[in-house]
Amino acid sequence: MAERGTMRVHLPAANTAEVIPDFNPYLEPYRNPRRDQGAGSGHIYGPAQRDLIQWQTRPALPTAYEQALADTLEQIFAQRLYELPEIVAALNREGLRTPDGATWTEANFQDTLRQLGSLAFGSP
Repeated sequence: MAERGTMRVHLPAANTAEVIPDFNPYLEPYRNPRRDQGAGSGHIYGPAQRDLIQWQTRPALPTAYEQALADTLEQIFAQRLYELPEIVAALNREGLRTPDGATWTEANFQDTLRQLGSLAFGSP
């Protein structure tokens, strides 16, 4: 067991080079939308008793397109554009197209983010 205040790194058994992955190889899709209401049903660990994975909710590395979309959205949010019509207009101004190569609309932007979210967190 690690000493108090130190972090242990949880590496896959096949990871013989001891390189920490950029995603969580143990992540399973969340399948239970209802929380267990029973007292004591959760697990609480002290920091020294828990394996810490840097990218706990990332099931895989982002694709080049996903990274470009994320970078562009960060730039848009930095301009304090938060409303859906503003975001869609800014994406089109920046020249980043949908995964299919079309211009952005409010509907396909929502569909794209819903699809990307379901890849990370499972279908609702």
